[in-house]
Amino acid sequence: MINRLAKITSAATVLAMAVSLAPQSALAGIGKFSGPVNDNTEDILQFDIETSVPNSDLDTSVPNSARIFYGAIQNPVLIDKPPFQLGDSTETSREYKFNPGDLKVSLAEISDSLRDVLNQSRDDQGPSSFENQYGNTVVKYESRLEDNSNPKNFIDFAFYAPNTREFTNLNSLSVFNASNLTQFLNSEGQVRFPKYLSPLNDESNRQLNPLPNTTLLDLTPAPDDVTKVPEPAGIASLLGFGIVSTALLRKRNKCLKA
Repeated sequence: MINRLAKITSAATVLAMAVSLAPQSALAGIGKFSGPVNDNTEDILQFDIETSVPNSDLDTSVPNSARIFYGAIQNPVLIDKPPFQLGDSTETSREYKFNPGDLKVSLAEISDSLRDVLNQSRDDQGPSSFENQYGNTVVKYESRLEDNSNPKNFIDFAFYAPNTREFTNLNSLSVFNASNLTQFLNSEGQVRFPKYLSPLNDESNRQLNPLPNTTLLDLTPAPDDVTKVPEPAGIASLLGFGIVSTALLRKRNKCLKA
């Protein structure tokens, strides 16, 4: 019996070590974005957002200052499909795989014209998830994505959320988790944001508040049942308990045999 208890305790200790060594990225919540490039519905921008990434304040002395979530954008890719052609064209789609990107989040004061555009944004699939919910202050998410080419390929994009209860927490990307966005989900389980997306490698349209394109950015929210990584202190306590328990059990076993 003592030997069995020792084996069970040892097994539990090994299991705790295995859990503690599990990759953090595998345990993070992932939200998936996808949307057409401007008015060309054949070209697609898609990327993931890790909702557990911590933020860094740009200026902690200013309330509601912008936050940057470093490396929050993962696996960004621009799929550039060739235009429709007749005949024996062999032109194929080209993929621009960008590096992981930072996501800047801020409260932005916008013009009446931009507010009206946001409130009426729609495409062939219907309106955004926030029709007529935007005021003159919005939550703006923006980023520049680049690759390692020389010169670098890049795109700029932004998407907009209304300054409502669901998006007032600028300190966390958990706003993209499913439970926070339940009321905005469509029949396909997605949330649709008005967006701005620059043409590839185009600096001319970088403005403070460019008007959104006529297509929307779709988010499949991150699930909320994210596995938690045990705290280091908890792991250390469990390992210590396992080692001490095993030693005491073995010592007692030797005494009984004697």
